[in-house]
Amino acid sequence: MTRWLLIGLGVLVMVALALLVAGMLRPASHEASVSLRLAAPPDSVWRIISDIEGQPAWVPQVRAVERLPDNAGRPAYRENFDGFEALTVITESVPHRKLVKEILPTGPFSGTWTWELDGDSTHTTLAITERGTVGNVFLRGMMVFHDNEASLRAYGAALERRLVSGER
Repeated sequence: MTRWLLIGLGVLVMVALALLVAGMLRPASHEASVSLRLAAPPDSVWRIISDIEGQPAWVPQVRAVERLPDNAGRPAYRENFDGFEALTVITESVPHRKLVKEILPTGPFSGTWTWELDGDSTHTTLAITERGTVGNVFLRGMMVFHDNEASLRAYGAALERRLVSGER
């Protein structure tokens, strides 16, 4: 019995060491992006994406959003993403054209999400770009198993469902 416990412990130590090495070899920062063609004009898309507090109603990964006092004159929020809490600020807002939200470096992850809209009265091309930094080497090692575009695609799919449903 003791032998199997030691073997199990050894395997766990080896996995942890492998993740640490993988994390040290990976860059701290990454960039991922997706582009969507949506059957809605930019003002309709803008109304949805710029309503940060309304996201828990339609973005499955967003559990809760709390508006905080402005941070250096910028709208600030506490957001809960599947158990990961982040403090975010809107760093750029050009209605119907561009929105940039920054995750402040208060936890293991930081970075920005940028939404860029272009379109006409019937369609919008929306580019969403994530520029992220994972400071913790162990967590960076675990990112070997993570598709950086997965959260962007999930957000895009939720946005498309929201537009089709017509909810406000």
